[in-house]
Amino acid sequence: MEMDTKGYRKSSTAMNNLPLSLIVGQQPIKTALLLAAVNPQMGGVIIAGGRGTGKSVMARALHRLLPPIEIVKGSRFNIDPNDERGEVDDFLSSELAASGKTVKDLESEVIECPFVQVPLNVLDDRLLGSVDVEQSVRQGKTVFEPGLLAKAHRGVLYVDDINLLDNELSNILLSVVSEGWVNVEREGISVRYPCRPLLIATFNPEESEVGRSNILLLLLLL
Repeated sequence: MEMDTKGYRKSSTAMNNLPLSLIVGQQPIKTALLLAAVNPQMGGVIIAGGRGTGKSVMARALHRLLPPIEIVKGSRFNIDPNDERGEVDDFLSSELAASGKTVKDLESEVIECPFVQVPLNVLDDRLLGSVDVEQSVRQGKTVFEPGLLAKAHRGVLYVDDINLLDNELSNILLSVVSEGWVNVEREGISVRYPCRPLLIATFNPEESEVGRSNILLLLLLL
């Protein structure tokens, strides 16, 4: 895997994308993306346009501009070691309570800013996380496998053609954008973890309308 000049690992996603500066025109969209990157509390950006207008290219180009993030070493939820708001997953919270440590006492590592794409046909187990049956059998206890939303925390969560996403998944994304937390209730396990990604979504008005009006209230529509 290729390394950048600072020694961070570069994914194939980052290496194969065009820089935002090389995209001609579309200045309002570029500005919206940059503002959302600077202030993720905006909620995110929905980019409207027909096929071939560079929606996906611009979303991926923005990811190239985002700096690496520091996480608790080995965290599968991208927990910030400098967290002061108590935004840690239930597993780490239990470990800290048992050891008497704080998150700032733990080792950290630097990783590339995550870029997670949500497939249109994704199941909620894959999105939220679920019990890893194989590991649970091996270890003799319930083992939770984090989903896409856990991997997207503090990174970019990208949804192409959000207007084609089914209602249940749209409602899940709405909850994440508005609350910043994911709650998973499965047989034998209850998990809560933070999820504050920069949500970037695209849709083609020629195909269908965006059916989730509440999402549009939270995102900047272009």
